[in-house]
Parts: sequence; structure tokens; C-alpha cells
Amino acid sequence: MRIFALAANRSNVAFMGFTTSLSFRCPSRQSKALNPELKTAMTTKKTKPTDKQKEAIKAKQVKWAKESLADPTTLIVDVETTGLLVKDPKTEIVSISMIDNQGRVAFSCLVNPQRPIPIEAQKIHGIDDLAVRDAPPFPVVASLIAGIMSNKRVVCFNAQFDVHLIVTLFQKYDIEVPDFEVECAMEAYAAYTGDWAVSKGDWKWQKLPKLAYGKAHDSLVDCESTRLLMKKMTGDFSDEPNTQEISLDF
Repeated sequence: MRIFALAANRSNVAFMGFTTSLSFRCPSRQSKALNPELKTAMTTKKTKPTDKQKEAIKAKQVKWAKESLADPTTLIVDVETTGLLVKDPKTEIVSISMIDNQGRVAFSCLVNPQRPIPIEAQKIHGIDDLAVRDAPPFPVVASLIAGIMSNKRVVCFNAQFDVHLIVTLFQKYDIEVPDFEVECAMEAYAAYTGDWAVSKGDWKWQKLPKLAYGKAHDSLVDCESTRLLMKKMTGDFSDEPNTQEISLDF
């Protein structure tokens, strides 16, 4: 499974792809540059695993999901944005939510990006300029967000996107980047599903199923959908409605 380690300092953020254990750590103010060996690993295709290997890999993802859901330091995070950082270096967050391993909300709010939200982004998450007009800008809530994330086991569905942007904005607004561990539920779910993408020599990424109530691409809904997906990976379907208890006599 490809894992991403975030090297953060006051001037730059870089993701380093490598194959190792499931979690990756975000060590603030430590790594200064990409390891050449890790750069090579990012472009090296892996060999398609055998069925036996797939079973073992799936079992590891189940174990990870169980451990993450049992860990009180787990913090599931999701953001909605004005665009993609790789295409627009001025990308800002318009909504951010965080929940714990039990689904309790640790933080959730709209964020004023202090710039117009592109129509393309609005079509994805439905957040327009009017919706965020009275919301606080990121610098106002950044210290609170950093405090909540500090020393947490941060889980995101596509951590390379969410965490990269959050840390980039911490640096942009001169907020000290806290230490925290980061784990990517999207990478774990891809390995759990076991669909192999021959073209990239890796697991095929899967979309986040909308398992929580509400609309997709709402940061809070996506946090809960991620948590429920992790539960289903462990074989826990207790959140599924019991159709035997639904009465059709009105």
C-alpha cells in the first residue's frame, strides 16, 4: 500500500510516497527535503499481488480499521475547498469538519476563503459566496484547528489532499504546525477492496460511499461516511437500518 509521509517546515510541504506500515506521521519542522530513495519509490510500479497476498493485505486493513475506531485519539477530518492546490496555489478551505472515533463532532464550520468560490467548486460541494459571507476566515480558526489536531491520529479519505492543504494554510498564515499522525482511509479502503489498476501498478482508488445522512461533499457528512465505512470494513453493519423492524402499516 502506498503511504504518504508529510514533510513540513516553515517554507515548504512535500509528500513522499513509499510502501511501509499503514500510518504516516506528519513531523512538523523536521524533514527538509525529499529522500532520493522515496522519490524513486513514487514512480516505481508494484507487482500485482496474488490472491493469497490480497487476503493478507485485506486482513491488515481490517485490523487497521478496528484499531483506529478503538483509539480515542482518532480524529476524522474532511475539508471542502475553492479548488485543487496542485492547480491553484491560492486554494482555500470553505468548510472543515472533525469528528472523533465515536462520531462526536469536535469541530465543524464554514470558512470564508476571502476570495470568490469558483463555479466548478460550487457544483461539487454546493457552497457559494453567500453561504460563507459571515463565516470566519481560516486565520481566525486556524489556531483552534491546530490545537484540536495536535497529537491526534488524523484519518482522512484522501489524506494527501486534505492534510496537505491544511498544513499549507497553517504555514501561509504563520500558524505553528502541530505534531500528529496521519492515516489515509482512501488508501486503506482501496487495498481492502482489492481492485488492481494495471495502468498505475497499484490499487484502484474507490470513491467514498455516502453512508451518512445528508448530501455528499458536505465536510461533516463525509467525516461520518468515512467513520461508517471503517466500521463496515471491520464487519460491523450495526448502523444499517433493520428492515424487519420497519412497519409498512400506516
